[in-house]
Amino acid sequence: MPKRSERDVYQASFSGNPYGDTPVEGMYKRLRWGNSPADSWEINGPEDMATLGELAKLYRTARHRLCSFKEGAGPFVAVGKQSNIIYIVPRRENGSPVDVPDDLEQYVGICEVSRIDYYSDKGGDICYYYHNHEAPYPCLYQHDCGVGILMPSDNNGERSYVVDDAGIIG
Repeated sequence: MPKRSERDVYQASFSGNPYGDTPVEGMYKRLRWGNSPADSWEINGPEDMATLGELAKLYRTARHRLCSFKEGAGPFVAVGKQSNIIYIVPRRENGSPVDVPDDLEQYVGICEVSRIDYYSDKGGDICYYYHNHEAPYPCLYQHDCGVGILMPSDNNGERSYVVDDAGIIG
């Protein structure tokens, strides 16, 4: 996946929001490289979101796995349309997403995340993707209902990661 150190190529994504003016359906198509959703769920939360894929694994360090899911069983990895942050949204028994609480004061800091792995059907191919974050690592915050937010860290006045059409960068 792209690295933050490749700023000359991805600077526009770090300086602005690549999805700010894009309808959520268009955001989904861009994140999934042209694919239309097979299923559609409305995620109730503080902002519109589109899914990047389904969580496979989260790592605190290269050797310490926080959680792991089989394909078809993981929570949604969603991207906020306005904030461009990653939300980890658990599923209800019927497969739909739980509601995302919008009061950030109710989320508790868990740890820094060095890597995120996810399943996605980008460009028509179902694949396993992973992204090794660069220091300073983003911090995972979690709500009692299980929703997680991967907050970017400050990287010399800029965010430590962004999500654009190429995937997670940083």
